[in-house]
Amino acid sequence: MSLKEKIKQLSASKYFPLRLIYYSLKPCWWLLRLFKDSRYRSEMVTRLKYGKQYHQGSVFTVPERYPHLFAAAANYLGTVHKPAILSFGCSTGEEVFTLSKYLPGALITGVDINEWCIKQCKKKYPDNNFFFCHRLSPEFTAAGNFDAIFCMAVFQRTGNRLNKDNSIAMGFTFRQFEDEIMLLNDKLKPGGLLVIDNADFCFTDTLCAAHYTPLSFENNQAVRHRPLFDKNNKKIAETQDNYRVFVKNKQNSFGLSLSA
Repeated sequence: MSLKEKIKQLSASKYFPLRLIYYSLKPCWWLLRLFKDSRYRSEMVTRLKYGKQYHQGSVFTVPERYPHLFAAAANYLGTVHKPAILSFGCSTGEEVFTLSKYLPGALITGVDINEWCIKQCKKKYPDNNFFFCHRLSPEFTAAGNFDAIFCMAVFQRTGNRLNKDNSIAMGFTFRQFEDEIMLLNDKLKPGGLLVIDNADFCFTDTLCAAHYTPLSFENNQAVRHRPLFDKNNKKIAETQDNYRVFVKNKQNSFGLSLSA
């Protein structure tokens, strides 16, 4: 057992002095981690600086995290020359790099609200086909006309999943979720792909969902053992079984044909 685990066990001790030791050491451990761990420090700074404008506080990511979804997107976009891709909530860039393997030659934009993450992306992946920018930057405001947008494990708040009393979504709400979806909808081409996974809410509850169709491929639906919340932020299920990849219809809300 590690020293950290041994100290954690003190919090459940029946002896008050031992519990006191734990609660005395806890702030010291937090300060030490804040000082030594730049990733953790960036998460804390982002929460303080951007408040409700951030969604998922953790910047954890790994390469090849969603191979079935990446492969489906690559198959769908196979005939598109230099497709424009958006990785929304790109963290430290592993998703951008992975997507470039599935879609060679694609122009990929990575966006995140964590400033440290954007710096890491630019250091690690200095590719001419990659562009990284901050979520609130003028560059992202002006960006658009994407062939596919990926929102993977972005539209969630850890507390909504792990808190003992999570009957109501807190911190990140359906209104915020829908506002972001509407923003991304405006940046996606008709006929483009919207890819969403590991979210607190269901895409089909949003205003623009009527103008999308699930992409037909094996494994588009997946069971996730995580709570699902409705439009009123109330928990309605302990598991999810949602479609994850949607095609934006080539018609606008008035039924007029749009060019792809």
